[in-house]
Amino acid sequence: MNAMTYLAETDESYALAKADVLRAEIICKRSRARVFIGESGAVELKKAKAETFPEVIRADEEYCNATLEFETLKAKRSRAEILIDVYRTLEASRRKA
Repeated sequence: MNAMTYLAETDESYALAKADVLRAEIICKRSRARVFIGESGAVELKKAKAETFPEVIRADEEYCNATLEFETLKAKRSRAEILIDVYRTLEASRRKA
């Protein structure tokens, strides 16, 4: 069955995609902190400067890309699980008949 094969073959890529999301989130936080510390002025001004800093913008974009890849893989795996459940239900109904 294709769905079962897909699930079996994507375990590692699913875990790696999840790790990429977590890694990207950490990089975003570190980038903001690095810029925040290096700026002067009021807290809100430092936050605003950090949000517009190229390093932070790049980190945010990578976080979005990692999230997109992870959520796409997660949705495909969920669809495979649904297909397996449908197959089980159909087979159970067939056996009862």
